[in-house]
Amino acid sequence: MKYDPLDHVAPHFLRDTQPARVASRNERDLLRLIWKSPGIERSDLTEPLDLTQQSLHRIVGRLHDRGMVAFSQSENRRAGPPSPELTLRKEWCLTLGISVNVGSIGLCLMGFGEPLDNMEIPQAGASLPLEMDRIEAAVEDILARRGAKRSDILGVGLAVAGHRMLETAFNCPLPLAHWSLIDLAPELGQRLGLPVWADNVARTAALAEAIFGVGRDVADFAYIAHLHGYGGGLVSGGMPFRGSFGNAGEFSVLFGRQDYDDRPALNQLLEHLRAKGRVGLTLKDLKNENLVEWDGVEEWIDRVTPAHNRAINAICAIFDPALIVLGGELPRSLARMLIERTEFNNLPRHGALRDVPGLAVAKIIDAPGAIGAALIPLFETVL
Repeated sequence: MKYDPLDHVAPHFLRDTQPARVASRNERDLLRLIWKSPGIERSDLTEPLDLTQQSLHRIVGRLHDRGMVAFSQSENRRAGPPSPELTLRKEWCLTLGISVNVGSIGLCLMGFGEPLDNMEIPQAGASLPLEMDRIEAAVEDILARRGAKRSDILGVGLAVAGHRMLETAFNCPLPLAHWSLIDLAPELGQRLGLPVWADNVARTAALAEAIFGVGRDVADFAYIAHLHGYGGGLVSGGMPFRGSFGNAGEFSVLFGRQDYDDRPALNQLLEHLRAKGRVGLTLKDLKNENLVEWDGVEEWIDRVTPAHNRAINAICAIFDPALIVLGGELPRSLARMLIERTEFNNLPRHGALRDVPGLAVAKIIDAPGAIGAALIPLFETVL
């Protein structure tokens, strides 16, 4: 039977009415408005939600009784009847994000829509059961740091590097071959005793950037994830666009085998620098902001710039975003070098140029995939 994480949400998070779910459509609309505008007055919610005052008061009261919403009174109250200010109670639930990358596994513990703690453990070996054991131990560690327990967790988002296959299986890079072509959500869900949603790590990083980073005020943007490989995500209307097969934003597909080594993927930079004498270098070492001063880096940037420009112009032609964000595990200094070398295919017509997107360096650089993954259970159930 197909795995559905909603079937595994703990009963204490569910409404006491049928059908059993965490929040109704109206409740989710209301909660998302409060989340986006903390401190909003109850009286200001009637119009955007298209609800009667009576219905609004009933829904807000029910969410307050469940401990999801907190009331407070403004010190600068407007004239007229008092209307409470509403905020989400961060302690109502926790969510957990886990991102599996080549070389590292990131974890993010999130309150009700607010990141609380991040941690990282090494990714190593070729045994999925052993890596699951280490993830389970890391989950206990990050919960212990907050004095929390598993029953406080509404759900888990799992972000994996690789192409999305059927259900929650991914076709991962060679160092993650033991994670490949396995339905991962039920596997991890059984381990943790929690509902698990799964997605590609580049798309969850794009979601983190949309909610907490430079994409907050941009409805449509593309996110290029410079990781061991070269992928990305598309955000449309403020939310990830996945495509029919869950692989929208797989920018590596732009390159054939003959020019695969010239993509601006960090694994290619790693091999280039090792050939220059830095034999023991790892992906983690590339996070150094002084990287641009190392021998061979500018040479590599010159080599991959044509591929970078091909991707940028393909994104412009197909998606037409307002912004393109360079992120993943790319150091900011290296991202700025690529931005400086960007050339748009923008020939004038009748003396005029078309609009092109802005280019930006990602703001979320610590565990972006895990932060975005921790948001997935919230967007699937309450927001």
